[in-house]
Amino acid sequence: MINRNKFSLLILFCIVAIVTGCSSNGKTSEVQQVTTEVTTTADTIKDTSATSDPISRLRMSWGNSGYPSPFAFSSSGPGGFLRNSFLFDTLTWKDENGVIPWLAKSWSISEDGLQYTFELEENVLWHDGNSLTADDVVFSFEYYQIHPFMWTGDISQIQSVTAIDDHKVQFTLNNGYAPFLSDLVGIVPIIPKHVWTNVESPLDFRDPSALVGTGPYTLKQYDEKSGQYLFNANDHYFKGKVLVKEVAYLNPENKILALQKGEIDTAMLTNYSEVQQLQKEGFDVIKSAPTGSALRLTFNLDHPQLKDKRLRQAMAYALDRAEMARKISGGDPIVGNAGIIPPDSPWYNSSVKQYEYNITEAERILDELGYAKNANGERDGLKLNVMVSSNSPEAQVMQEMLKKVGIVLNIQQIDSATFTTAMGENKYDMAITGHIGLSGDPDYLRLWFLGEASNTWAAREKQFDNAEFQQLAIEQMSELDEDKRKEMVGEMQNILAEELPTLVLYHRPFYYLFKSSDFNGWFNTAGGIADGIPLWDNKAALIDEDN
Repeated sequence: MINRNKFSLLILFCIVAIVTGCSSNGKTSEVQQVTTEVTTTADTIKDTSATSDPISRLRMSWGNSGYPSPFAFSSSGPGGFLRNSFLFDTLTWKDENGVIPWLAKSWSISEDGLQYTFELEENVLWHDGNSLTADDVVFSFEYYQIHPFMWTGDISQIQSVTAIDDHKVQFTLNNGYAPFLSDLVGIVPIIPKHVWTNVESPLDFRDPSALVGTGPYTLKQYDEKSGQYLFNANDHYFKGKVLVKEVAYLNPENKILALQKGEIDTAMLTNYSEVQQLQKEGFDVIKSAPTGSALRLTFNLDHPQLKDKRLRQAMAYALDRAEMARKISGGDPIVGNAGIIPPDSPWYNSSVKQYEYNITEAERILDELGYAKNANGERDGLKLNVMVSSNSPEAQVMQEMLKKVGIVLNIQQIDSATFTTAMGENKYDMAITGHIGLSGDPDYLRLWFLGEASNTWAAREKQFDNAEFQQLAIEQMSELDEDKRKEMVGEMQNILAEELPTLVLYHRPFYYLFKSSDFNGWFNTAGGIADGIPLWDNKAALIDEDN
């Protein structure tokens, strides 16, 4: 039985009265003044004292994330990676305190930082009963060189992987790689050599053995049409007793109604007023901390007008992003850092240039650029499109705010597949995308802007054409002195804030709704799960390592 302390943290949230600008029909909307108290569970304390006996089932909410093999899940969001992580394990993992041993029970690092030697746990069984050995680790990384894993994990950093004996394996890197433990061997799953060695097309491989891992769960059912999953506990899991016997991921049309009707047990929400209401109805709440997310406006830097950074800066001044955040998500807004890294991250540069709401400055820049206003108050020759993949309230607010400075904004709402294709082919003016993973290691700035991110919405295969930024991005990756690395990452934020290849609108907190009477082991993962996912379905929460 796990014996962890339990307490609650009282947090006072105040939403001040905000009066918005006039809408297109001349009416004025407002957010009511609300002062309330929200009790959340502590960020880093988990309590499973009420779960000494295994729980029969938890029903969680999420959409379809694809077939959960390491080569077939969807990379358009974190769901695919997280479903996969229930089946497959990595050498390291994270809990509420940071990186922890997982398949590797210990490791040593050479003085030059180029060699990592891992001692593997013994008596680890694949779901089919075979034993995991160092050969599986070597095979996995050699296989991923040919068939890339669907999530992040920059295996190009690895020069070689060698089995020293059955339970010891050594990695040699091409160069120093600061996030190796968290963002490479903590993300890329180990797969069984005896299953995959003859599989030439892993994306199409749907044999039941494709889901044989060492993880705490096996997959009992996946309904591709509805996007629902049912996982069964692995009774032979090497890390300890699996506390929840069945985990079901359901895809309700309305999460709030599903919670209220008892059709699901947990759900992640972003709207603060909805969270308040559900708490009044008896649900417990955890708020993501650090926030780890961003709603951002991506500019097409090849666009004949948007390639001028002065236009991008004018738009940044014209957008009241604090008001936008309050109107859309409620609570205390975290205005987007122009340098992208959220202010609640230890990697945040507090001296980076910001763009406070300033219509006068926006108008001045637009005048300087020669966009004169006509009799209708619109600036001649300045009609832009913003692409969204859903009914985006951010786009609608942007449209009204930019109208005040004479910019005509057309909202293009398209389906997700078309959106992804347009992003990949650079066929857009601007696009609004949501990202998580900003609470972990800052190497994501390199991956995003050097075109190496796996996320299909993170400018994959397109580079930010700035030589100084590119050089810093490479150098910070290899810098093992954290203070020196922070200086480099801070300068990268300065460049991003000045050049604005993207504008973070706001950093959106997430809220996890659950009932502690069902299960109270949830916690915020330090730095986010894997590469910074600020969600709560961390498999470590579901394991009792003392049993």
